[in-house]
Amino acid sequence: MKKTLLSVVASALALAAFAQETSSSAIVRLLNSRAAGSPKDYAAAAEIVAADAAAGRPLQQYVLAVVASDADLPAKLRLSKEKRKEYLDKSRDKIRLLAEEKGNALAWYLLSLEKNDLKYLKRAAEGDNVQALNAWGTISLNEAMSGSIADTNEVEKTMVKCFGYFKKAADMGDANGLYNLGMCYLNGYGCQSDQDLAFKCFRTSADAGHPEAINNIGGFYRDGIVVEKNLESAAKNFERSANLGNDYGLLNFALALQRGEGVEKDSTRAVELFKEAAMRGNAEAMNSYGMCFFTGDGIGQDDAVAVRWFRASAARGFPPAMDNLSACYDLGRGVRKDATEATVWKVRGMAARGDRNAAAWLQQNGK
Repeated sequence: MKKTLLSVVASALALAAFAQETSSSAIVRLLNSRAAGSPKDYAAAAEIVAADAAAGRPLQQYVLAVVASDADLPAKLRLSKEKRKEYLDKSRDKIRLLAEEKGNALAWYLLSLEKNDLKYLKRAAEGDNVQALNAWGTISLNEAMSGSIADTNEVEKTMVKCFGYFKKAADMGDANGLYNLGMCYLNGYGCQSDQDLAFKCFRTSADAGHPEAINNIGGFYRDGIVVEKNLESAAKNFERSANLGNDYGLLNFALALQRGEGVEKDSTRAVELFKEAAMRGNAEAMNSYGMCFFTGDGIGQDDAVAVRWFRASAARGFPPAMDNLSACYDLGRGVRKDATEATVWKVRGMAARGDRNAAAWLQQNGK
C-alpha cells in the first residue's frame, strides 16, 4: 500500500472562453491522471491537448507548456525550448487576465504551475479549486511532518487544516481528494485514525478509476484490514492498478505473481513488471528487480546487475536495499568482499529506519 500523499488533483471547472467542452475535459483528465499516477491515461489526454495546442488554442498551449518537462509526457509531444516559450508567450496573458479579472481559480492554479509560485497556488486554494486544495494541503502537511515546525501544537493545527483542504476537495467528488482524505484517515493526519473511513474513501476513489486507490484496496484485501483477507481480490485490484500503468500497482501485482498469491505463479511475468516499475523510479521495485537477478528467480542470475539495482534503490532511501548491499559485501557477490562496507551499509539501513545512534555513528565516521 502506498504511504504517501498525492500533490495535485484536477478540477472539473472548464474554461469555456478558450475551449469546447471536449477539450476542457481532456485538460481535466490530463491533470487528474498526472496526479493520480496513471501514465497511460495521462498520455491519452495529452494527445488531445497537444492537438488542440497545435490548432492554436491558448489554454491548451499554456497547459502543454507547463507540463512539458513531465517524465510521463510522450516523447513525440515534447516541446522544444523555443516552442515552449512561444506557447507561453502567446497564452500567458490570457490566462492571467482570466485569473485577475474573472477570479478563475483554475487559472490561478495553472499560473502557479509555470514557476511553482506558492502565492498563486494559495489564491487558487482560497478559490476552492480542488487542484490547489490538494496541492496546498500536501505542501503544508509535508512541512508539518518534516520537523521544520518546532511547536507541536502548531504541527497539529497545520495537520488539521490540511485534513480540511482534502475533505473539501473530497466533498466535491474529486477522486484524488478522496484518496488524500483516505490517507489522512489511515495515518491519523489531522484526524483520528480510522481504517473503516479510510477504506470507504479509497473505495469511492477506486470506483472513479483512481489507480493509487485501487492499489490500496488491493492492500486491504491482501492484509485483511477492515475486510476479510482475500488474495484473489487483492491480486485483481493490483492487476487493475498495474494495467493503468501505476508503479505501485505494478510492484504489488508482480509480488503476487512471484509468490502465487491470489493468482497463478509466474516469475517471468513478475520480473517484467518489476522492471517496468523500476524504470519508473519506484525504489521498492528497484530492490525487488535486483533481488530477481540475485536469486535467478524468473531471469538469469547476475550478481553485478543485482548490485546495480540495489544501489539505485538505496540511493532513493529504501532500507531493505541497503541491507541487501550489506549482504553482497559480506558475501562478496557482485562486489569485492569487504567487511567494512558490509557494516557501513548495515548501519545505513538502520539509520534510514530512524535509528539515531546509527545516524550518529555514520556522521562520526564520515559515512
